[in-house]
Amino acid sequence: MLAFSCFVLAAGTAAAQPQPRPMPVLPLTQLDEHTLAAELDNRTFTLTFAQPVAVRELLLLLVRGTNLSIVPDPSISGTFIGELKNVTVRQALSLILPPLGLQYSVDGSFIRVFARAPETRIFDINYVATERTSTATVGGDGGGRSAAMVSSSTKADVFEDLDNGIRTMLSEHATFNLDRKAGLLQVTDFPERLERVSIYLEAVHDRMVRQVEIEARVVEVELNDEKAGIDWSAVAAGQAGELVPGQRPPQRPSLTGLRVTDVTRLLASLAAQGKVFELAHPRLLTLNNEPAIVRTDSLTLSVTPQIAAEAITLSLTPIVKAPPVAESDMIARMVDGETLALTGFTRDRETRERKSVGITGGWLGRGTVVTRKRLELVILLTPRIVPGVAAQ
Repeated sequence: MLAFSCFVLAAGTAAAQPQPRPMPVLPLTQLDEHTLAAELDNRTFTLTFAQPVAVRELLLLLVRGTNLSIVPDPSISGTFIGELKNVTVRQALSLILPPLGLQYSVDGSFIRVFARAPETRIFDINYVATERTSTATVGGDGGGRSAAMVSSSTKADVFEDLDNGIRTMLSEHATFNLDRKAGLLQVTDFPERLERVSIYLEAVHDRMVRQVEIEARVVEVELNDEKAGIDWSAVAAGQAGELVPGQRPPQRPSLTGLRVTDVTRLLASLAAQGKVFELAHPRLLTLNNEPAIVRTDSLTLSVTPQIAAEAITLSLTPIVKAPPVAESDMIARMVDGETLALTGFTRDRETRERKSVGITGGWLGRGTVVTRKRLELVILLTPRIVPGVAAQ
């Protein structure tokens, strides 16, 4: 009876006491994450090992005195000799594990260490398995003839170059297969090696798919003064703008190439010196480092562009076939949208016309009058990088 009374009294006393207020919920998870991140990246230490130490023991030393837990895979082995000065736990893991063929992952407060395993990745290789070769022969075959041509073959040099480039990026135990017909590359290697291959293929693709549109104009100028030739000093002055009254244009030597910013003004300057005839005005679209050909009755022009982000380098071989034969081979670097004028090519035109003529004794009759005129050819090339496929 006494025990029961005491129990009731104790219960009653407890009920009479005020109830404590519930504690507010603290963002413990967030605080823990900050703490763990600090211990992983901010806490530094120095360790020296003059004798080999098992990597499993070393891993335990790295997290000693921290809230981090390390779980090494049972299969890992190896030893470490060296000195770690003022390094964080993350830095130490990054320095020690890769040479031993190991890697790690972080999951909350747990660091898992395991052997690195190769991965397999498949890459798209969307290129035509065909080689296009540009051949330009300057000087001809000794018989006054010259040639510029483009030929195609089934030899897949693009894939061969990719094969050679990829081999240099892989580890000694890697395997890969380049399927030319399907346009696929399969590589099995460690992740960092696969990343190198990916970066390399992106760089190759970026350069190979660049395109340029080349606007070509072949202009013939019948000069008012045949003996003088085109006054390129006046043409250059016209490109620079109007001259101050009384100012003479600067003297310039005979040019084989002139950069032009205003084609309309150039043609007006040429028209002031003679009659201008446009023989051809083709537009070419070609890929980076792929040859293109322009042909007219009097001209063959081989053009191969090398396309950078904003600049274009043109490898040019113009050949004027009309007598006398004139040939040239040059490389020019231009800004996107700039026009290059190729000059120095001349040819003679002979015209025959029936006219009334006087003969000895005063009798008038009809005869053939032969007129020879000297003409100059001007080749205008304006390359423009096609938007959307240029380097970013």
